[in-house]
Amino acid sequence: MRSMAAEPGPAGTDLAALPLADRLARLREQMDAIPARAGSPKRTPVPGHDVLAVPGPLGELLPDHGLARGTMVTCPRGAVLCGLLAAATASGRHAAVLTDPTGPQIGLLAAWEMGAALERLAVIATPDDRAAEVIGVLADGLDMIVIDLPRAHIRRADFEKLRGRLRARGAILVATRADWARQAHLDLRIQRRPTYGLGRGRGRVTQIDLDVEVVVAGRRVRQGRVVLRGCGGRTQWHRPEAVPIRLAHTG
Repeated sequence: MRSMAAEPGPAGTDLAALPLADRLARLREQMDAIPARAGSPKRTPVPGHDVLAVPGPLGELLPDHGLARGTMVTCPRGAVLCGLLAAATASGRHAAVLTDPTGPQIGLLAAWEMGAALERLAVIATPDDRAAEVIGVLADGLDMIVIDLPRAHIRRADFEKLRGRLRARGAILVATRADWARQAHLDLRIQRRPTYGLGRGRGRVTQIDLDVEVVVAGRRVRQGRVVLRGCGGRTQWHRPEAVPIRLAHTG
């Protein structure tokens, strides 16, 4: 997997070792070098109905059947977030995760098992106090940006500028912190149900049920259950009624 945070500069300098201004300039260059963006550093605004794909059963719960371009979304770490990254990158879109390398990380293996194209996903170590600046740069070239910085605080004025930039560029910002929900267009609240396959501490997980609550502008608009099931080393999404529950043999 490529990480923009680790690519060398022209003189072989690690990007992470550069001063912040040079690092942001290099990120802009890398945004322009993405094949889908080459020759078009300024993205054309997209219509409000344009959406990014999400896993099928999840899309049935969302108002636009996907994630509307130019919006902010909150979604906690876990299977649903991995599914959003997988669906976006598998459809040819580019995404990035802003993270604190010293803290817990989003499970990229889980995203890969859901079909993520990891060559289109960048993981960028980002200082908490520079989150707004980095998001603004990435919005010029990426389709989805996940901010997974528990301590990041963005000033209200910068936040409003970010919202305008996301709208203009058609990028989607996904925040893993629940307290961002008051600013988000869409808030996904996830509750994990019982896990199938484990018996007396042994066996393999065969199925996970998730209850998903969709909140728009502070009001719940839909709620439903999705099922994740492993098959041949990959994870597939199903509707609850479409998948019979089978317990793994535990010996």
